[in-house]
Amino acid sequence: MGLLTSDIPRKRRFRAGMVGGGRGSFFAGIHRAAIRLANRFDLVAGAFSSDPQTCLEAGEALGISADRNYLNFRDMASAEAARDDAIDVAIVVTPNYLHFEPCKLFLEAGIPVICDKPLVNSSDEARELQRLAAANNTFFAVTYTYTGYPMVRDARARIRAGEIGQIRFMYVEYLLEWLANGPSSLGKGAVWRGDPAKAGLTGALGDIGTHAFNILEFLSGQRCTALSAKLMQTIDSFGLDDTDVVQMEFDGGANGLLWAALAAPGHRNGLRFKIVGTKATIEWQQEAPETLHVSRLGEADLIYRRGHRDMTADAASSISLPAGNPEAYFEALAVLYSDYATALEAGSNWREALPVPLTDIHEGLRGVLLSEVCVKSSSLKSWVPFPVS
Repeated sequence: MGLLTSDIPRKRRFRAGMVGGGRGSFFAGIHRAAIRLANRFDLVAGAFSSDPQTCLEAGEALGISADRNYLNFRDMASAEAARDDAIDVAIVVTPNYLHFEPCKLFLEAGIPVICDKPLVNSSDEARELQRLAAANNTFFAVTYTYTGYPMVRDARARIRAGEIGQIRFMYVEYLLEWLANGPSSLGKGAVWRGDPAKAGLTGALGDIGTHAFNILEFLSGQRCTALSAKLMQTIDSFGLDDTDVVQMEFDGGANGLLWAALAAPGHRNGLRFKIVGTKATIEWQQEAPETLHVSRLGEADLIYRRGHRDMTADAASSISLPAGNPEAYFEALAVLYSDYATALEAGSNWREALPVPLTDIHEGLRGVLLSEVCVKSSSLKSWVPFPVS
């Protein structure tokens, strides 16, 4: 059942290398924990920092052999491509502005890539990675973690099965409080996230808004075709937008609203969605991830719980623990890594091998386009078409 089946010896294991993730890297540690939970990958190589000493210390702490503990990702890409036991996938967990070059080099070396989101800081870079992945027929995934939650997948399956009828409206919010007291009270992570040279065109939108946008398209199967955005800066010392409101139109006829904020007191990791259909409304929130609420027209409300027999097949295949034993962020990312292993094992037919679509290079591009289109809309104070991607 779910991730627990990854313990079966007949499942192929994959050699992974990591770019980034040295001292003080919070999300790299989460990725490594998820890799261990998925139990399909062995971390055998890495270029963990631009600082040589940090790089060596990180590799040694992680048990990486000296000949595969590289001082930079350029050496790593060329050396691994030449090995008989080369890595099967490169995992890129550097800050956003350092994603493009390692992704490009590993793709050119024919090595699949798993990249943290947002993909890169410009659509030109994203399209170049998209072109390279297509030209080399190389697997490329972007870690939109929330698509790995079983009850998010349960919601998607129920929406696709018509349980809420035709979608009329979609609402998503992602609110955090961590910037409320200003970046000076936080570590260096807050500093670069407010620096346009490093974070890109947007702050809150590129950081957390891209998660919210992705989850609406993932749930509905509809693509945004136009939007009207207002990007706001309420924390003057941050440097970029910290609060955003985006109205959207979708190709399936639905309308939508996205609200993202980094300075909303009382919200720790407040991602939630509400999808309104002609028959019912379906709701989920990340801080209570075990339950899915369905409010039906003229009938009693329903509450679905992770691990129970009435889960959809897509959701049931993603669980790792019995009902009553909570799962959350680590397990959701592990679900994605389990999917990545299935995709790598399937080779060029990886899309057909997965019942739930992966967030791949195409979704990564759409996340980058979101920032560009919203900046244009906010500046013009008008609706702007969303490019076909």
